[in-house]
Amino acid sequence: HSECKKKLREIHQPACMKCGCQLESLEQEYCAECRKRLRSYDRGYAVWEYNAEIRRSLADFKYHSRKEFADFYTAEAVRLYGQKMLREAPDVFVPVPVHPSRRRQRGFNQAELLAKKLGEKLKIPVDNKCLIRVKKTVPLKELGARQRAVALKDAFWVRGNIKLPYRHVMLVDDIYTTGGTINECAKALRRAGVERVTFLCIAIGTFAV
Repeated sequence: HSECKKKLREIHQPACMKCGCQLESLEQEYCAECRKRLRSYDRGYAVWEYNAEIRRSLADFKYHSRKEFADFYTAEAVRLYGQKMLREAPDVFVPVPVHPSRRRQRGFNQAELLAKKLGEKLKIPVDNKCLIRVKKTVPLKELGARQRAVALKDAFWVRGNIKLPYRHVMLVDDIYTTGGTINECAKALRRAGVERVTFLCIAIGTFAV
């Protein structure tokens, strides 16, 4: 476990002030991706850089039901960002939803488990019902950025299309690659009247300068 931990690359400053990915130099404020694209969310935080170790670990967590990994991920997230998350003071954690058929296949939604553990540790409520995934996409890892954007368009909705009672929602997910999923979730939340959308993810890709 500690051997594995050593191979994980924790995100440290400087990090992108938008998506939270690792940056090379202090002169930069934003990564190349965030400079190029308009984001529907306000700010993001990530625990580790997405490398081979964390990829294997998250695959075991997600596809081989290693639910106990969630304790380690969330403990590290709280160690790194607990104070920041309390300062951000979201009204609620909202896990990124999976399509019902995928949930049946896996038996659980990994983001929901992470959100629940974070909520318990930080005494922040969790709403795992308000956001739904209405479109089943092919596994996004097989798609390029443009194809992802098309696949994800209108994939998420607020249940019942109602106005939500939250001002600030913090989304929770396991992996952030191009940001398409978080972005579409943020759009749905904004349509429902949420003013501030932030996110926390376990691993994030690196975006070239």
